[in-house]
Amino acid sequence: MIPFEIPNPFNMKRALFIQPHHDDNEFGAGATIAKLASEGVDVHYLTVTDGGSGSNDKSLSTKELIETRKKEQEEAGSILGVNQLHWLDFPDGHLYDSEELRRELVRVIRTVCPDIIFTVDPWLDYETHIDHIVTGKVASFAARMSGNARFYPEQLQVDLKEHKVQAMGYYTTKNPNKFINVDSFWEKKLKALQAHKSQFSGDYLTFITNYLSYKATEHAKQVEDDCNYAEGFKILPLMFLHSNVDAIDM
Repeated sequence: MIPFEIPNPFNMKRALFIQPHHDDNEFGAGATIAKLASEGVDVHYLTVTDGGSGSNDKSLSTKELIETRKKEQEEAGSILGVNQLHWLDFPDGHLYDSEELRRELVRVIRTVCPDIIFTVDPWLDYETHIDHIVTGKVASFAARMSGNARFYPEQLQVDLKEHKVQAMGYYTTKNPNKFINVDSFWEKKLKALQAHKSQFSGDYLTFITNYLSYKATEHAKQVEDDCNYAEGFKILPLMFLHSNVDAIDM
């Protein structure tokens, strides 16, 4: 295997976190997002779906649920120090790899101009939510193609330029290669998760809190400096995201 240096997100000026649903960024990377923001990294969110399927509460209309989830995301982002929120509002639970989705993701990347993009790991074993699989894969595609002027050239005729992303980071991954000490930001992550009241409450909130805390203590064992909580990511340069049979082990 060719040795390589894992890109360091704290050396980046701007990070874009692309999530399928409101709360996925907090769930997979909330403490790291707060740490990045605290160290001066310009953090942006892009939420791909409208969140309209994210509740079993029949007393809420779909419109009310969408509005509720957006407000919850705004509160959670504020807690973590996110600079700007972007929305695409594709129908929740019905996402598929389409030309429209690819075009919109490339457009947002060219608008935000991030150095690094984080998203859900679409290759997670036993992942059943199609929105997660599609978002992770299309975000990866868009990250590679945003720097190619032959993809969606009509965007470049307005006020955008092609943009080259340096690295991709995947959270909620089984194959992390980067572990980040988040001791000082763990409580912020939990507070941001609690802002998503329509998603996390009662026994389920307790389960999620306990599960994420357990995983964070396991990840902390991989950090060189002594810590109690760490978040794990798979971070790769863009060149490793095409025709690379060793990427899973890098």
